[in-house]
Amino acid sequence: MKAGPLRPRASRPARAGAGRARSREAAELDEVFDSVARYFGLLAEPTRLKILHTICNEARSVSDIVAATGATQTNVSRHLALMHRAGVVSRHREGGSVFYQVLDPELTNVCRAVCVRIASRIEAGEPLKRDLLDYAAAR
Repeated sequence: MKAGPLRPRASRPARAGAGRARSREAAELDEVFDSVARYFGLLAEPTRLKILHTICNEARSVSDIVAATGATQTNVSRHLALMHRAGVVSRHREGGSVFYQVLDPELTNVCRAVCVRIASRIEAGEPLKRDLLDYAAAR
């Protein structure tokens, strides 16, 4: 079969191409937003915040973390395992102890910034609830 002359492809309306590009961009953004939500979800548990506070500057053993947080060893181990799977803490064994440290310094920076901001607002007696309601109403 002999090939005919090459013909330019019919141009598609800009809208159709833009829609596909937008849906591809939206899908990429969805993936980013899902990942960010999971990342911030790590900070949604007070025990994990206590653990991060305990290990933000240096590696600490599980028993040290338990003592510093006041949580049970089972609970601390469960949270540490979750954070390890998420890639925000690393662990290593020394003798009979397992030590954990923050692997992602950005998580510590975000956590510290938010904690300092909220602590200063609480200290100043500023109502956080009103700001959240104002924010929600503006959306």
